[in-house]
Amino acid sequence: MVVQVVFEERYWYPDDGGQVWLAGYTPVGEDGAYLGRDAPELAARGLRVASVAGARFQAEALDGEAAAPGRPLELRRDPGNEHDPNAVMVLAGGEQVGWVPRELAAELAPALDRGATWSAVVLREQRASPRDPRHGVTMLLAPDREVSFVTWRPTTSSRPTRPPSGST
Repeated sequence: MVVQVVFEERYWYPDDGGQVWLAGYTPVGEDGAYLGRDAPELAARGLRVASVAGARFQAEALDGEAAAPGRPLELRRDPGNEHDPNAVMVLAGGEQVGWVPRELAAELAPALDRGATWSAVVLREQRASPRDPRHGVTMLLAPDREVSFVTWRPTTSSRPTRPPSGST
């Protein structure tokens, strides 16, 4: 499954204070408009956007290039997890970087147990500043064997048109 995205790097100022450096990809529509995590356009394709739960406790795994934006992630069921029977581990380069959030894992686990294929990719990373280590990642999950990005580029049909200068 191919998803149109734009790459951006910026500071974000959460409502609860502080600042976070975000770098990575944001899904966009055919017209280049940003699609939030609950956008109907993403839901219609079965796509989900979620933070990797518990990532801040996996500093060593997050530090590797395997957890960089655009890199594939592995989803692995952990039905024996003592805290959550629906647990789904998230791995980058074979190392655990965290978990699929509990609410989403409750939806995905039965499908994965039936043999459904889901894939994930790092959408963006969070850091205190561009020079600091990663402390979190956001992922894009897709009900397909593979998910990849294509960078959105404006086309003549996606740009607003104006009449030529001097016309009425």
